[in-house]
Amino acid sequence: MKFLYLEARKGILRCYVLAALLLFLGVNLLKIYGDYRAGEIRPVAANVNGMQEGYSEIYERACGPINEETAGFISSEYKRLVSLTADGTYSRKCQEGTYSGYLFGDFYLFHKYFYPSMEYSVKYPAYMDSILEQAKQNLELYREKGNTADAAKSVYILKHYTGRSIPEFYKYDGWEALLTYDFSDLLILLLLILGIAPVFTREKETGMTLILSSSKRGGWQLLLSKCGSGGLFASVVTVLFSLENFLVFGVLCGFEGMYSPLYAIETYKHTPYTGTILSCYFLCSALKIMGFSIITLVPTLLSACCRKTLYPCLFSLGIGVVFGCLSGWTVTQIWWKEILSLVSPLTLTRGWELLMNLYGASIGGIYVPRLYILFAVQAAVAGLLIFFTRRKSCCKSN
Repeated sequence: MKFLYLEARKGILRCYVLAALLLFLGVNLLKIYGDYRAGEIRPVAANVNGMQEGYSEIYERACGPINEETAGFISSEYKRLVSLTADGTYSRKCQEGTYSGYLFGDFYLFHKYFYPSMEYSVKYPAYMDSILEQAKQNLELYREKGNTADAAKSVYILKHYTGRSIPEFYKYDGWEALLTYDFSDLLILLLLILGIAPVFTREKETGMTLILSSSKRGGWQLLLSKCGSGGLFASVVTVLFSLENFLVFGVLCGFEGMYSPLYAIETYKHTPYTGTILSCYFLCSALKIMGFSIITLVPTLLSACCRKTLYPCLFSLGIGVVFGCLSGWTVTQIWWKEILSLVSPLTLTRGWELLMNLYGASIGGIYVPRLYILFAVQAAVAGLLIFFTRRKSCCKSN
């Protein structure tokens, strides 16, 4: 542990790195607030005077446990407003007794934000029952035809998609935006390159290479401490940004609904994940820690290959761009694109996309989610990066 702390303090915990960390945290905060004000997190119409008041009043009456009162309120009000606005002869003037001040404004709020979400929540169990019934029929057909791959997928569906329901109604636009928010990932990547790139080159520039080569601890212990300090740095930075994102989104959009199941968000209606939205966010943050920890091995290897710090910085940026492009094929159905995406450590930072739907492959008659396959591939990638770093570094003991 002493060696690990020494490497972290010597190579990473420098003033310019800490200053960049504070600056990037501030930039990230401004980005989230700017997106919120622009309506990219929560719709602009719900932030306009009058509409905002109406939105809040309707939401206060509808949010919470779904029962006959809350579902009936949304349904009856929506049908009433549909009948009043259907022929286009409604008054365009400000009216008393409306939520937003205008009759059509009320209709727009119910039609756009409340009725579809409530309908989805109420009908979701029946929808999922139809999916399970179809899976049962498919399983019988696949077994008759000897299609073991699709049969294994049907068995997986029947095991993981039963007993689903959405007991509470909330607006989940803030949580959905939080799960997919990735601007902070770019800032984390830049910070990691800035902090990790000099891990070997600084010692070459100061003439410490020969001393470390002849040291008793100049072998695997030194190499693993350098790699470990990079992983620790990636973990701390990722946790800081994840907490900032969670708190800022929560303050702007509210914390209610975090304990609802992930499939309460309509975009995730086919997710294989059965936990809550909050646990899904923690899981995605943990996946980001893993992905960025592996990414730190890239500038570490480049630093071992180069003599000047500038080169591993530039090469790491280029490789980061390539890995970012490959991670865009996370859920592709084209086999060669899928293989390339599995090689990119940044694919681990897109856990929300991997959990959005059921993706995987049948291996030996057992359906394996793509996330598990990604773990195995990334473990191999990390091992290879450490191996080549060992061969190129000054950490070889004589």
